[in-house]
Parts: sequence; structure tokens; C-alpha cells
Amino acid sequence: MRNVDGQLSFTINDCNETEYKVEAEMIVLRDRDCTMNSPIVHGNKPALIYGQNICIQPSVPGREDTPHMRKHYLGHLDPLESYTTFFVLFSGGKDSVASVLNLLETGVPRSKIVLIHHDIDGGSERKMDWPATKAYCIAFADAFDLEIRFSFREGGFWGEVYRYGSKKPVQFQDADGSMRRIEPVAWQRSQELKMLMDSAEREDDLELFKQYDEELRSYGYRFQFPAKGANLQTRYCSGVLKIEVGSVAIAHQVDTKENCKIMVVSGERRGESTNRSKYNMMELHRTHAPQRRKRIVHHYRNVIDFSEKDIWEVLKRNRVVPHPCYVVGWGRASCACCIFSSPSHFAGIKEILPSYYENIRLAEIELNFTLDNKKSIDEFVGSAKSCVDHNEQKAIHQLLTGEIGPEDILLDHVEEWKYPSGAFRSGVGGPC
Repeated sequence: MRNVDGQLSFTINDCNETEYKVEAEMIVLRDRDCTMNSPIVHGNKPALIYGQNICIQPSVPGREDTPHMRKHYLGHLDPLESYTTFFVLFSGGKDSVASVLNLLETGVPRSKIVLIHHDIDGGSERKMDWPATKAYCIAFADAFDLEIRFSFREGGFWGEVYRYGSKKPVQFQDADGSMRRIEPVAWQRSQELKMLMDSAEREDDLELFKQYDEELRSYGYRFQFPAKGANLQTRYCSGVLKIEVGSVAIAHQVDTKENCKIMVVSGERRGESTNRSKYNMMELHRTHAPQRRKRIVHHYRNVIDFSEKDIWEVLKRNRVVPHPCYVVGWGRASCACCIFSSPSHFAGIKEILPSYYENIRLAEIELNFTLDNKKSIDEFVGSAKSCVDHNEQKAIHQLLTGEIGPEDILLDHVEEWKYPSGAFRSGVGGPC
């Protein structure tokens, strides 16, 4: 065994196949403890392993302690060159950016990488995501000559908050650029029931109205915000607007529907939360269907062991300018109004995106349900100081207008890369 860059180790087996693994510290450096002075452990440039017949072993043995974990357990990844497509679940945040850069630095051809971005707003007039996020994702893809495809659940975040009946359909961009639409099983029946309820109400038939209402609610009823917690059944925004949407898109793509071998890459990290510290580095993806579709799908969290310092080191080495929300003062690039946002974050939203803040305030009144577990949005923010760094006027303009091009993604070599204002905020804002 030989070590490379203090990060990679290789073992030559009798079968002439090389195994590769990331040497991991067993003690996780949490984001709340990570600083600019923390050591770089996993963020150094990796070896070029694509095309070298190298299997990737998990840094920490995968869990098999629950039926779900046993069902999705994957002992190792096959050599990278054996996968036909690498779908990167790309939010535009620093971790998904580092995931893409890690693939490129290990030698994966750009032609095999496809970025998939889930539009959280889903066409809704009421917004939850940053105006700049989609533009940043497009600009990043252009800067690195990568393909990007978009997907969303109709109605987005606010449509799910006010859900009454079935989940809404998912739309996604196919390999040929066209948009496709997949309806949930109960969608048509839910639409029919709503029309029947209108008819029963006009005819003043209360019993029939109640009967239809009961069936409609059996397909789903929210009228409340997602819960602040790890359970994806109650913190439904991640599951319904991201995980499920991504799975629908991958399973129905014309080029990956069947007879293929795919790697799905995502940027979760152990340092983000206690829950994520227990994630497996690799597992069988939920779209894995080897018998029925002859579709092999492996899920790889390639930066799971990286600290925040490691992530910034990857961006620094590649001279990538992060999403403008980091530059302005946010520590994470999730939704602009992420439920895990701190009081100072929401004070910043109130300052620069007042309509977003007002949407939440009015919804709390209408739903009689607060975004925070105990306080209204006004009480939660209180007298908190806005996190906005007003020295970054260009980034503020980009954040609010979405005016970002590929020329804004990579720094010239004469320019100094520097940490954004939102770096090392002690993990404030939580994962999602």
C-alpha cells in the first residue's frame, strides 16, 4: 500500500484490480467547529483514477443496521470508467460544486457528467429559492462545458405547503432537451374529486361533500410548513421537492430508463449534522432496477468526509467563485428562506427580499402554523442583525437579479481567491 497526497491509498489485488479508498479521520470535524485555520485533510487534489481499473471502497464501512440500510447496502463502487453516466444532484451550493470538481479531478470525462438541478419554486408565483440559483447553475455548467438538466415538482415549495390531495406532477428535462411530465398515481382522481366537491357544494349536499373531502385528504393534506428535524416525512421539503423529483427524472430519462449503468453523485457531508454523519458513502440508489430495467444505479457521496475547510480548498484550487449568497453573507446555499435559517439570515431576507419574508409572515397567519417550532417569523427574527455584507454590492446585485454568466464563475489567475463572507459561520443554518 502506498499513500498519495496524504489522502489516497491504493492496493493491488491478485485479480489485477486496484482498490481505492479515502483515508478518513474517525472523528468528524463538525461545521460548527471548523475554522479558516482547520487543517486540510481531504481537500487536496486527488489522483487521476479514471481508466485505471480502480474500485472505490468506503472510508467507513457501510451501515446495515436497518432494513432500509440492508436493502441499499453497497460494499464498493466499480471502476469509474464502467459507468455510462454520472448524474450530479447539483444545487449550486459549495458542496455540490466540490462534488463536480472532485469527479473532474479524478479524471471523469466531462461528456459523461450531467448536472441535475431541482427548481424548488416549480413555477410558483410565490418564491422560496434565490433568484440567482438557476442562473448560477447554468453559468457553472457553461464555464466547465458540462450538460445540465432541470426538474421540478409543479407548484414547488408553496404548492406542497398548501397541498390538498395528491402530490403534484413532476416535470423534468430529458436528454433531447424536451420537458416531460410524470403524474402521480392519484393525481387525476384528486382533480376529479375537487370538481365533485365543487358540484356538491353548489348543490348544498354536505354529506357527499364530506365523503369526497375524506377521500381527497387520504391522498395527502398539508397546510403546514415542513418541520425542523431529520425525519423526511415531516421535513417533507427535501423528500418531495428534491429526492423524489430526482428519482423520477433519473428513472424516466430516455437515455437512462433501461440498459445502463449510472452513478448518482451528491454532496452531503458528515460535518453538516449528526444525522448526516451516519450516512453511507455509497449505496444502491432508489432507482436501481437491475432485473426489471437492467438499470444499475450506484449512489456516491464523494465529499462526505470533507470538512468545510476541505470544501473551500477544492473551490480555491479550481479558482471557482461560489454562489453569490455565500459572498453576501450566507453560510449555506439552500433555499433563500430555508426552514433552518438563523434569525440573522431571515433578517437578511427581510432586508433584501422583503416579498419573500412577507409571504412567510402572511402564510403563518393564514395557516395558523408557524415556520419555527414555537415562534412566529417576526418573533424568531426579533432584533437580530442582518447577515448581509454590504461591501459586496456586485454579489448582492447578482443574488437579486440572477445576472450571472460563465465569466463570473472562474477567477482570472491574476485575481486573488478569498473566502466569502459566509464561510465558517459555525454551521449556522443547518443541513437540508
